[in-house]
Amino acid sequence: MGVIKFLVPRRDWVAADAVERAYMAGLDEIPWRTRAEWNATGLDVRRAESDSGNFFIPYAVQGHGELMLSTASLMERERPYHLDVELARGTLNRLLNQISVWKGMGMAIGPEVVAATAGAREHLSWAATRQEEEESTDRARAATRGALDAMTLLSSAFVEQALAARHHQAGKLSTLLGINLSGLSPSNPLAAQIASTFNTALVPLTWREIEINQGKPDFSLGDQQIDWCRTNGLKICSGPLLQIDKWSLPDWMYMWGEGDEESFRSCVAEHIEAVVSHFRGKVQLWQCAAGLNLNNEFEHGEEERLRLAVLTIETIRRVDPRSPVVLTIDQPWGSFMSREDYDLSPLHFADALVRAELGLSGVGLSINAGYAPEGTEPRDLIEFARQMDRWSTLGLPLLVTLCVPSASGPDPQAHRGIRALNYAEALSAETQRAWSEKLLGVLLAKQPVQGIIWNQLLDSQPHAFPHGGLIDAEGRAKPILGLLESLRRQHLV
Repeated sequence: MGVIKFLVPRRDWVAADAVERAYMAGLDEIPWRTRAEWNATGLDVRRAESDSGNFFIPYAVQGHGELMLSTASLMERERPYHLDVELARGTLNRLLNQISVWKGMGMAIGPEVVAATAGAREHLSWAATRQEEEESTDRARAATRGALDAMTLLSSAFVEQALAARHHQAGKLSTLLGINLSGLSPSNPLAAQIASTFNTALVPLTWREIEINQGKPDFSLGDQQIDWCRTNGLKICSGPLLQIDKWSLPDWMYMWGEGDEESFRSCVAEHIEAVVSHFRGKVQLWQCAAGLNLNNEFEHGEEERLRLAVLTIETIRRVDPRSPVVLTIDQPWGSFMSREDYDLSPLHFADALVRAELGLSGVGLSINAGYAPEGTEPRDLIEFARQMDRWSTLGLPLLVTLCVPSASGPDPQAHRGIRALNYAEALSAETQRAWSEKLLGVLLAKQPVQGIIWNQLLDSQPHAFPHGGLIDAEGRAKPILGLLESLRRQHLV
C-alpha cells in the first residue's frame, strides 16, 4: 500500500465531506481503493497501489462552485505535495491537453481562451516556484480559477463550432430529447407542455408498479402513457425493465434472495418476456437494465450481474428482435470503486457485453450531475466532453440520462438519501438552468450522443434526486423547461 502526502494550508476551503469522496486513479482513469485521512498539516492518501496516479478531490473554486478536480500524475515521495498547487497544475494540464486535441481537429481557439490560459499559467508558475511562501496558496487558487474560466470559454467555443458543423452537414439533428414520465398521468394539465418540448418520452414500466402481486401484472398506466405518447407523436423508450433495488423490485421478489440466483433469474426472464410481449410494436427503444455494474443489496457478484445483463438482452431480442436495446451504466466515472472491491470498471463492464455480440444497440450513461452518493460529482465541462469521447470508443450510440438540482435544502419527496452538491455557490432554479445549458450543449455537440433524457419530471411526487425535476413541488415550471423547449426548436427535428 502506498501513501501520498499533501500539505493543505487552508483546510477550511475544503468541504467537510470532501475527504470521504476523494480518491486516486491510475493512467487508465480507473479509481483505486483509497483512504484519505487528515493529519496535523494536511492529508495522508493511502491506496492499494504504489504506482504514480492522479488524486481527485471535491474542491470549491470561486465562480465555479465545488468541482471534482484532479492533480497531474504524482509519484510517491516522502516530502508532501502542496494540494492547491497540484490541483492547479492538474487543471491547467487538462486544459492545455484539450486545447491541443481540439486545435488538431481544426477548432479555432479564440483570443479570450488564450488570454485566460496565459493568466492561469503565470499564476501557477509563481505558486509552483515559491511553495514555501504563504501567497503561493492564493496564487495557486487563482491559477485554478483562471484555468476553469478558460475551460468554460473553450467548451462554449467548441459547442458553437461543433453544432454549426453538424447542422451544416445534416440540418437539424435527429438526437432524441426525452423526459422520464414516471407516474405522470396523461390527464395532467402539464401534459401538453411536455409534448411540445420533447420528441421522446421514457415510459419506465417499473416492475414494482406493474406486478404488486406475483403473477398478476397490471399494465394500465403503461398503456395510458404509451397511447398518449403515440397520439402526440413522441418516440417511446421504455425501461429499465430490470433495476435491482427496493424502489424498483416488487416486495415478493425478496423471497429469492442471496443463494437462489436461478429462481431470481427465472422471475426476471418471465417478467421481461411478459412486458415486451405486451408492448411489442409500440416501443421504439428498450432500456433493458440499469445499474447492474454496481453492487446491490442481493449481493450479486459481478459474474452474476453480467449474467443478468445477458439475460435481459437475450430475452428482449427473442420476443422483439427488431427494436433496439440499450443497457444503462450508472456512475460512469466509477468513483464508487474507491470504496468497494470491483474487478470491472463501468467501461469494462459495458465492453464485456458489447464484445459478447448479444445485439446490444447502444449504451446508456446515467449522469445525474451534482448528486451524491448515487449520482455524478460536479465536474468541469471539459471532463464531461472527455468522458463522452471515452465511452464512444465502444463504437455504439450513447443515451444519456441526467438531471441537475435546483436547490440544496430539504426535499420531503426525495426518498433515497441522495443529497444535492454545490455545483454553484448558491443553488437555485436559475443555476439549474444555466449549468444545464452548458452541459446539454456539450452533449448535443458530441455525435455519439444520440439521446438525452431528463430523468425527473415532478418534484411533487416521490423521487430519487432532490429538486431535480422540471416542475417544482408547487406545480410551477422551472426555467430549465423553457431551456429544453428552446434547444428542441433550435437544434432538433
